Amino acid sequence: MRWTRWRVLLDGSLIRTHRRTGTENRKYYSGKHKCHGLLMIALNDDKGRLVWVSAVRPGRTSEITACRHGKLTAHLRAVGLGAIADLGFVGLDDGGPDADPEVITGYRRLATGP
Repeated sequence: MRWTRWRVLLDGSLIRTHRRTGTENRKYYSGKHKCHGLLMIALNDDKGRLVWVSAVRPGRTSEITACRHGKLTAHLRAVGLGAIADLGFVGLDDGGPDADPEVITGYRRLATGP
């Protein structure tokens, strides 16, 4: 692995909005946050400066789905960057077994152990 490439942090954020009327409100409701909003994905460099922001998606969209729709790993691979992300992005990287990972995440705890 080339650790010098890891320059960005990947995370998503829900921006709260007012509830919409009718059936339009359902796609903007986030069950995780228990409120209505819009989801944005952001990339920051190691100094905390904003590098990239995704288009907004309805609040019910998960972070990993928003990244897959935007083909984030392909864009990271094209510019030669890698990202460090939280456990919400486990399984996002679509690289082969011999390829360097584009997104590094932690490991989930097993249900049977620590």
